[in-house]
Order: sequence, then C-alpha cells, then structure tokens
Amino acid sequence: MAMIYVIISLVAMLSFCSLAVDWGRVQTGKTEIRRAADAAARVAAAFLPQGTANVRTNAEAVALQNKVDGTGLVIPDSGITIGIWNKNTHTFSGTGSYDDVTTFQAVQVTALRQIPLMFGAVVGRSSCQVTATSVAALMAVQAPAQQFISAQSNLWLAGEPKGTLGSQPDGGYSSAAHPYKYDVAGDPSIAYGQPGGPDSAVASNYGPSGKVVSTDFNNQEIYNSVRQFSLTVTPGSIIQINNVTGTAANEGEFTNGTGTTTADGSDNGTVGIYSDDAATNSSAPGYSGTGNANSASDATGSEHGIANLATPINSLNGLFLDANAPDTETSSIPPGLDFSTQTQRDYTSIDPQVRQPFFVGNGQTSGSVQQTIIVPSNATRLFLGTMDGHEWSNNVGGFNVTITQFQVQMVH
Repeated sequence: MAMIYVIISLVAMLSFCSLAVDWGRVQTGKTEIRRAADAAARVAAAFLPQGTANVRTNAEAVALQNKVDGTGLVIPDSGITIGIWNKNTHTFSGTGSYDDVTTFQAVQVTALRQIPLMFGAVVGRSSCQVTATSVAALMAVQAPAQQFISAQSNLWLAGEPKGTLGSQPDGGYSSAAHPYKYDVAGDPSIAYGQPGGPDSAVASNYGPSGKVVSTDFNNQEIYNSVRQFSLTVTPGSIIQINNVTGTAANEGEFTNGTGTTTADGSDNGTVGIYSDDAATNSSAPGYSGTGNANSASDATGSEHGIANLATPINSLNGLFLDANAPDTETSSIPPGLDFSTQTQRDYTSIDPQVRQPFFVGNGQTSGSVQQTIIVPSNATRLFLGTMDGHEWSNNVGGFNVTITQFQVQMVH
C-alpha cells in the first residue's frame, strides 16, 4: 500500500515539477519568440520598397540571429506575408492597395517553435508549441510632399546665410559664356528656370545687365542657394523619393530653354562624373579642400564644411544638415562619397551622415527598385540640388520630385 501511495505521490510531484520547470521554460520561449518575430517584422518592413525577395531574405536572417530555447528561430517563406495595414480598422490584410494616408504597406511574421518538456512527458505531454504573430507597417510620417528643384541649386551653399559665396574654380574665372565667378547664397524661391518663375521662358534676357532674376546688386551675381525641402526630417526614419520628372542642363539657357540630362545623370545614354571644383581647389579663398580644380571624379575635400561628392553632372543629389550652418560645425567633416559607377548608384538603401552629400537620381536603381534613404542622427533638414563642377547660376531646367518620409512601426 505504501508503494502505491508513493507512486501516486510521485506522479503528482512530477506534475508539480513540470509546472515549475517546464512552465517557466515555455514562458521564456514565448518571450523569446515574440522578440524574434518583432525583430523580423521590423526589419522586413524597412525592406518593403526593395521587393518581396529582399523582405523575406532579411526577415529570415534576423529571425535566425534571435535564439528561442537556445537555437536560432527559423521562419519559412510561408511565415512572412506582405500586405496592407489599415490604421482606422487596426487590421492587416494580405491583399489590397495602400494610399500612405490610412492604409500602408506592412509585413506579418508568423513564427512557431516546439519547446520540449523535461517532466511533462511523465504526464503525457512531451512538448509545447509556442507561437507569435507580429505586424510591422511602413507608416508615412506625413503626407507625400512635392517640390521643384532648380538646376541652379548648389548643395554647397545649403544652410549658409545670404550673400555667402561659393563655387569659384579659380580667382580669374570669367568669360562671355560664364559671366559669374561665384554662386551666391540668397533667396532660392525665385531661381532661374523654375516653372512660372522670373524669366523662366525667355532665356535670351538672362545676363548680368538684365536683372531679371533675384540678384546681389553689389556684384550682379544671381542668388542660387539650394532650396530646403519642405519636410521636417526625423532621425532614423526612412525617406523615399519618386515621381521625379524634368531635365537639367549646363549653360543651356544660352542656346535653348530646356535641359537634356535626366535626374539619374543620363544625357541620351551618356554619363559624365563631376565633383565640386571649389571643394578640391586649395587656392580659392574660404575653402578647406585640397587637390586640383576641375577634378572630374575626385570626392576629396570640402566646401563650407560640406564634404565633396563624385556623381553624374546635372543629376539630382541630397544633403542632410542639422540646425547649424555647416561651416560653423566643430566636428570633423565626413568623407566624400563616390557614385562614379552604376553599381555605386544602384544602392537599395543608403545611410549618409550629416554634411555628406549623396546621389538621389530618380529614386530607383537601374533595375527599377525603389531606393530608401535613412535619415541620420541629429539631422533636421533635407536639401536637394544638382551637380555642377562650378557656376550653377547659368544652369537651366530642374526636377519635380515627390518625397515621402516613413517610420517602421510595430502595429500588432
């Protein structure tokens, strides 16, 4: 009789052991699988603009880096669903369209793992399945914004006060075709070539004597500061630029009123690589760069505290700044970026530093994959402009762009 009671008591005690040990293991597994699924969904949402393959590849890789019950979590393709999140109904759907206002691109990650039980087998339960479902959405911070970027937008005058001089390749530079030695910081809202702006259609009236555009009346040179994009950027958010239309040209106003180069730098299939001459010219006053002027693809040096850039001429490029004028910054200037090759321009995601210009193009790779730009830490302003070796002020044309800022949010 004692043996019978012992056996019965032993089963009961093992059940309590299972409750204490196995229950704790299962609860830990639930926490771990939730954390892994959240991480996978968050990363997957960030790669939504790059297509299904990139979403799944990156989600599965991140999941595998997160351990559940001691081993990496494996999520099959079937566990990753790309769909739409409706913020009004708080529901996820695997089908539908998004408008970036109430409906947004989203990813649902479903994960499961069998947790073996140490004492549970005694009472007929050898394992317990834990599951987690996470949904992350690419939420627009604000409605998409549209803006015209004049071909006269000199990135190296971004954030500088009115009257700041820039882009002087050498002290004696001047000719009939190039009437201005400098670009001058001023009012960018009425730059030459802006649709509907001063003298936008009558190129022959443009010149140092006409004063048909906003000018610095001390030296007759046109104001052509780069225009700050009408968007307050949030560090860590994701920016997409699309619907880029228009063309740009150098000195084009002296022969015709239209540009020939598209935003990705292609001029009827040809691409020329330029950098900012003033940044690479140590002899010009006020510039900290070293090297030779007219260096076509040299990304070294800087101008007004902003790094140089090697990128296609007339292409669309971007720059993040914090709240300070760039030439008053005390931190070191970041290295210049080189986008001389198509491979370098075909990035899917880029994480530039403040005061480090970068190639934007038409916002897509040559394979039509949407590119994403990660807003750097401390950034508060985004500027868009074009590339010219010097004298942006005699350029013509420009680009209409649409920009949307997103943040990855866990919504379920």
